[in-house]
Amino acid sequence: MADETNPSPRITREDSAAHSGDVVGENIAALKALFPSIVTDGKVDFDVLRQLLGDSVEEGAERYGLNWKGKARARAYALTPSLGTLRPAKEDSKDWDTTKNIVIEGDNLEVLKLLRKSYAGKIKLIYIDPPYNTGKDFVYPDNYADSLSNYEKLTGQRGAEGARLMSNKDTSGRFHADWLTMMYPRLMLARDLLRDDGILMISVDDYEYERIALVGAELFGEDAHIGTLVWKRKAGGGDDSDHIAAEHEYIAVFAKDQSRAGIANILHESPAMTAKYNRSENGRRYYLERLDKTSLTYNSSMDFEINAPDGSPISPPQPNADNPTTIWRWGKEAVETRRDELTFLKDRDGEWRVYTRTWESLDGVTPRSLMAEKTHGRNRDGTQELEELLGPKVFPNPKPTKMLSHLLQIGAGGKNDIVLDFFAGSGSTAHALMLKNASDNGQRRFIMVQFPQVIETSNPKTLPARNFLDKLGKPSNIAELTKERLRRAGAKVKGDAAGAEVDTGFRVYKLTTSNLKPWQPGVDLAADLIGATSNVLLGRTEDDLLVELLLKTGIDLALPSEMRTIAGLTVHSLGGGTLIACLADIPAGKARELGDGIADWLKTLAPAAPTTFFFKDSGFDAGGNRAAEARANLAATLRQRLGDEAIEKLGAI
Repeated sequence: MADETNPSPRITREDSAAHSGDVVGENIAALKALFPSIVTDGKVDFDVLRQLLGDSVEEGAERYGLNWKGKARARAYALTPSLGTLRPAKEDSKDWDTTKNIVIEGDNLEVLKLLRKSYAGKIKLIYIDPPYNTGKDFVYPDNYADSLSNYEKLTGQRGAEGARLMSNKDTSGRFHADWLTMMYPRLMLARDLLRDDGILMISVDDYEYERIALVGAELFGEDAHIGTLVWKRKAGGGDDSDHIAAEHEYIAVFAKDQSRAGIANILHESPAMTAKYNRSENGRRYYLERLDKTSLTYNSSMDFEINAPDGSPISPPQPNADNPTTIWRWGKEAVETRRDELTFLKDRDGEWRVYTRTWESLDGVTPRSLMAEKTHGRNRDGTQELEELLGPKVFPNPKPTKMLSHLLQIGAGGKNDIVLDFFAGSGSTAHALMLKNASDNGQRRFIMVQFPQVIETSNPKTLPARNFLDKLGKPSNIAELTKERLRRAGAKVKGDAAGAEVDTGFRVYKLTTSNLKPWQPGVDLAADLIGATSNVLLGRTEDDLLVELLLKTGIDLALPSEMRTIAGLTVHSLGGGTLIACLADIPAGKARELGDGIADWLKTLAPAAPTTFFFKDSGFDAGGNRAAEARANLAATLRQRLGDEAIEKLGAI
């Protein structure tokens, strides 16, 4: 409420407060904070910026980087605010009241925009396995003029005219450009969601690895590409390949901030590497490594005698005395001061040899780039896992949980980390996360996003999936497979967890247009004005509105909500009192009592941040002065009881 007599103007669909966020405005504000003189009348003067940056500005058209037809359009997709929202689907969810996991059905471009306010800077690991650009079908929407309307057409919520799904064939003149245009805005948005120590991992094959590496370096920074993991996805086979049989895939790893990259150690190296720790002392394993080594660059200062325990001299063994190549790894001073760390043993010929001990790390070891061990899983492991849960050939090439568990150990080692996968597919990432939590008593949370792509009836390859969902009475789309896999995987994880507390539930949300009406006056102006007294679309529920308020306010969707009856009216507290909403009709005579009751409740909640309040604009008595009186009394009571510093915003919808 802007003053004590009237709430702030109610939020309509056209207001910026109803959008997913003004990324461009925030970027301009950030530049202005660094260089105040470059912004005039809200516009950036690039000539002044160039002068301030001096020689650091790249001039001219020739520069290093990756460009393609559609890149500017792709960037614009990311910067365009979403007018959508997420509707809760409790009937599709599991353990709604207790779980902190989230599954979202929708176009991930729109969903990432909607998640920005609530999850910016909160995600520890983003792993995605996007559709590979292999010259076969990769389905994407080709019309972003009205993304939400387009989405509804693609998912059968509107007529089929307009936007369509396309297959990106390798005969297309824009084969790589189309795939990059799809990926670029999503990666732009993903970066904002990561914590400062956050990690992005992208599964990709040979076709697009080089390009995704360049795109990642552009969006995250030149030093952000901190490594590439090479996963051996199959053993043998592939003899039908034209030239070289590919047995691997890549996982490109990017850090939001290279200096703070949160890459965790792994407990052990490969079995072959750990097998060399064949000795132990006081319960800790080690192996012996010879002190002598052959060097291409011989250094005479490192070739000296060391006295054996019996006093006999030991020199680095030289295969050719006329051309010495062997030296000690330690210099004379190190040998003298650290002699107690040396081990002396005789070889089969009775010659003394000098060794040092290499201890097995107690804190684990740095992850290796090559993921070739059986412990990392193969394609067939992922297929077998899914077949055991859903049946044969229901979903092609799911990633194995063994491989994903390894990535979770590296990128989400903290037991309370949040993991996002916005190409969720069959839900392998969420399955692996539940297994990981069961193994180390973690409370990691997942957010899975999957486009509810309709499963074709005419394609024999998709017929098993279609039949599977038909038998369950479920809609025939991929998001339904995701949810069903997680229900069954969760039950199995919990059954195998031997009493361990594992969150195997998930809240389901579905992308849709905003609950708020757009202002669209028609022929009958009188009827339009009467209808406009309610700003909410017909058929939308109080729960729908509460979720949209969470998204617009920037509160975690998984935080528990509370509800109380105050002055005979239902009042909701979300985010521990960060958001208070009363969407009921508020009689003028109840306004002060309602304000006092809310203030009393907030004092017990003691929120960590100022509270945002929302009331239904049409909920106040529509009796002219009586409506104004109710608004004024409520606002005055809250301000008097709480103080302005405890109130972030008083708004109406």
